[in-house]
Formats: sequence, structure tokens, C-alpha cells
Amino acid sequence: MTVTTESLAQPDVSVAIACFNAMPYLAEAIDSALQQRGVTVEVLIVDDHGSDGSFAYAKSRAAADARIRVFQTPENLGPGGARNIAIENMRGRWYAVLDSDDVFEPDRLAAMIALGERHQADMVADDLAIFGENLPTSRFLEGTGLLDSGIITLDTYFRYSVMFGKEPNPGFLKPIIRRSTLESGKHRYQPGLRIGEDDELIVQLLLSGADYRLLPKAGYRYRKHENSISHRLSLANVQRILASERELRGALERRGRLTSAYLRRYRSIEQAVAFTEAVEALKQRRVFPAIAAIVRNPAAARHFGMPLSALAGRWRRRLAAGSRS
Repeated sequence: MTVTTESLAQPDVSVAIACFNAMPYLAEAIDSALQQRGVTVEVLIVDDHGSDGSFAYAKSRAAADARIRVFQTPENLGPGGARNIAIENMRGRWYAVLDSDDVFEPDRLAAMIALGERHQADMVADDLAIFGENLPTSRFLEGTGLLDSGIITLDTYFRYSVMFGKEPNPGFLKPIIRRSTLESGKHRYQPGLRIGEDDELIVQLLLSGADYRLLPKAGYRYRKHENSISHRLSLANVQRILASERELRGALERRGRLTSAYLRRYRSIEQAVAFTEAVEALKQRRVFPAIAAIVRNPAAARHFGMPLSALAGRWRRRLAAGSRS
């Protein structure tokens, strides 16, 4: 059935789907956005020059449903650059991100908008339900102090957004953002960031005084799989994050807002760079550069527990599979 454009002049929510080789999951993501209850939506799919036919599929869905609009980046820009195109073309009162391999629960957006309107908030996030093949569903923020007050201030955000920290990082959350907060054109994703672009935008908005609320429900289903972008912490990506963070540190220093919570976050990024440098060197069997990276930042050595733990987990799964066969 073809859906008409009637009453879509101003949807409640513009859902941005940055799309790069998304075919295995794209249909499910689109359907979950269109099937939102209690709100009107438009779905903005921005193809980022993949090669798997997802652009053609998106256009076929748009031809059958006027709530879907499809765009394409001029070249591969990464998720931030693709989402900037969605922001420039959005018509909704609220902006929402949906990764092309994730899913919305049916009442997610209505519940978030209700909370946002009740508090006149600029941004509203909810908890994540993490799921995947052979992975029991879990709650991302379960047991964390972030859920206590329901408000995320800039200092709270810095306190929890520690790279490789023990507590869940709010940079992984997927808030909806009020259109008026983005209309000036001042706040956009930093295209150079291939990872951490969400975090950088949220910090921009909090620094400008945005009111950020947290709904203690898990309406966003975050799929974990081996191709997830958020797992690809290459040296180039983490170096870009550090370069961006240096600009932020300078801005905070000029404003007299260089808090202990922020400095802890900043140091964690420096440690992540040193750790990634060491790992990359070891992969190339360059032992001395790996040692040098850790000598420059000794605190980074503690991160070697992560790959060792992952390796142990893989061996446990292999042994368990072997015992069952």
C-alpha cells in the first residue's frame, strides 16, 4: 500500500538512518521506525556509498511510502557526515538517530517526546537493550548512577564518558534532539570523526546549555555483531578523537570549565591512543615501538586486560562448542 504525504508537512520526528552496506538489517530498522505508535515520523535514509544494493533498496521503499526520503553523500563521509545531510533536510519537530543495524521499540519515540515536553528538554535519551546472535539481551545502564536523577549535566556526562571506563559511557546513547536546538546551524556532527561523532555533538549541545533528560526505559535495541562500527577502534580513529578532544579542552579552559571530571575523561583518551599504538605495533611485530608507546603513558598498560579477556572468552566458547559436538 502506498502512503500519501497527507499530514506529513511537520512530522513529530525525523529519523535519520546513515546507511553503509546495511542490507542484512536495513529493512528491520526502517520498519521499526515506521511502526512507531502515537507519533508521526519521516525516515531519512542517507546512503554513504556502500556497495551492497542498500541504496537501491532504500529508493524502492521510498517509492512505496512517502514517509521515507532517500539521500546520498557526495562521497563516503562516515556516519557523522551522512547524518548532517539528514539534519539539513529534516522536517520533524524532533531529530532521532537510528543506526541501520538497530531497532526501535514501538512506543519509544512517543515516550521520549512526552518526557521532553513535560520538562521542556532539548534532548532526551533512553536506555539501550543490547542484543545479538547467541547473546542474552541486557540493559546498558542497569545498575549505573546515571539513572538516579534523570538529568545529564555536562559535568555528569564528563564523569561517565571515560574511554574504556568501568561504567557505561553515555556517548553510546541515542538521544532525540529538539529541532530548535539544531536550527541555528551551529551544532553539527564533526565529519572527520568516524567513531565518537555522537559524543562530540552531545558535548557541543551540553556546552551551549542544552537540557538533557534520561528516560529509564530501554526503547532502543542495540545490535552487537562483528561488523559493528563502534567496535572498530583503529589507531587513525582514536587519533582523530584525541585531536577533537584537544579542541574541546581548549574551549573549556578558555571558559574556566576545566573540571576534574573532564580531565579524567581527557586522560582516558590519551591512554586509549597509547594503548592502540602499542597494539598496532605488536600486530606488526614491532616490539620496541609498542614498548615506547606504553613508556610514554604507563597507565595505558592496564588496557591489555581487555584483549586477553576477549581471547580467553573465544577459547572458552570454542572449547564449549567442541564438548557439545
